[in-house]
Amino acid sequence: MTTSASRRHFLRTAAALSAAGAAAPIALNLAGIAAASAQSATDYRALVLLYMAGGNDHLGTVVPYDTASYNRYAQIRGGLAQARAGLLPLGAANQGGREAALNSALTAIKAAYDGRRCAVVAGVGPLTAPTTKGDLGAGRVAYPSQIGSHSDQANTWQSLATSAPYGWGGRMGDILAATNGTRANFTTISATGGYSLFLVGGQTSYFTVSEAGAPSQFFANGSPLEAVLTGAGARTNLLEQAYAQVHDTLREGAAVLNAAILPESAVGPAPGGGQSPLANQLQTVARVIGARGALGVRRQVFYVEVGGFDTHGGQVARHAALLTELNAALGYFDSALGTLGLRSSVVLATSSEFGRHLVTNGDGTDHGWAGHHFVLGGAVRGGTVYGALPTIDPQGPDFIDGTLQVPALAVEQYGATLGKWMGVSDTDLATIFPTLGRFAARDLGFLAAA
Repeated sequence: MTTSASRRHFLRTAAALSAAGAAAPIALNLAGIAAASAQSATDYRALVLLYMAGGNDHLGTVVPYDTASYNRYAQIRGGLAQARAGLLPLGAANQGGREAALNSALTAIKAAYDGRRCAVVAGVGPLTAPTTKGDLGAGRVAYPSQIGSHSDQANTWQSLATSAPYGWGGRMGDILAATNGTRANFTTISATGGYSLFLVGGQTSYFTVSEAGAPSQFFANGSPLEAVLTGAGARTNLLEQAYAQVHDTLREGAAVLNAAILPESAVGPAPGGGQSPLANQLQTVARVIGARGALGVRRQVFYVEVGGFDTHGGQVARHAALLTELNAALGYFDSALGTLGLRSSVVLATSSEFGRHLVTNGDGTDHGWAGHHFVLGGAVRGGTVYGALPTIDPQGPDFIDGTLQVPALAVEQYGATLGKWMGVSDTDLATIFPTLGRFAARDLGFLAAA
């Protein structure tokens, strides 16, 4: 992130914390932990957005499987095509005779799918209105701005525009924060350790955690640096006050979270022996979710991220390794939630800035548009495919010359379905997702009724 972007994010964060009264006396807030712990968390719900940075090859993840589709796919993809014998078939799934299968690496995801805790949502991408190939060709609907750009399309997925100031997870957090009372600062949480546009809200700021727990304060108690950085309540300069509030809140929040977070032993060791960033992030998320009662929270939105999906070259080996890590991490998270008895209270949804081309570039695939995604959790109406699997034909109705797959579903529909399950009202969803009303289906049906 650039210096100017960092400064803008800090000022937004400081302003949000100031508006929320985040610099209340630390001792008073710590004293409220016991009362917060007594709150009922029986209706607790959490959304975890998993972002696969780089643009996941969706057609190598959810692979065409019926005989006609697979044969065309194998001919087009050549050496990049998965061997049909090793695929994990999903069945017809109401797709007009078209079938799909999971990549052979996705055994744990297939088990969750068979257990009806996982669904595939096919053909999701940024849209501002229902769109067909014909609409694009006739100029009735425009392509997304900067469609091939990683950063612009990541922003579009996470905030619905290439330069929007807020993410749709953060906007949900603005609305859901009231359910968490005095612990509103734990409504939106990033486990990546870095900037997360998805979680930037208009009135709330997200909290950042890592596998070590909450971040440490930047000063020793009683040190001169502490005196410079903290003490918002005693300051009259508004900029100094806002800056001090950030550090006061960091110290307070870190103390609260580190006292409440479950030990690693409560959710089991993360796969990868500490070498899988995604598994480590999901372990931390599970530990925080397990502390919901101690924290006194009822609604939380989390963000995790894994990179490496920009597979222009060496795709066979690289994509296999990426999906192996994804499978192990999601299988672990599903198991950890089962151990905690919270599968029905948590939904994980995948995202990526775009899918990739149907046609290979020889050693990999290039930037596309629509992609296929997974939703995982006990509340998922799983064991089926939502959306539409494409016709495997480079010149057919679902592809622009074998390159861009035209989305069947909008990111807004995907996000609104998740938001409705979290308890966001239809009125608020229409504000968070401003073009949602242009689509016939505002709830895609892959989650149980709220």
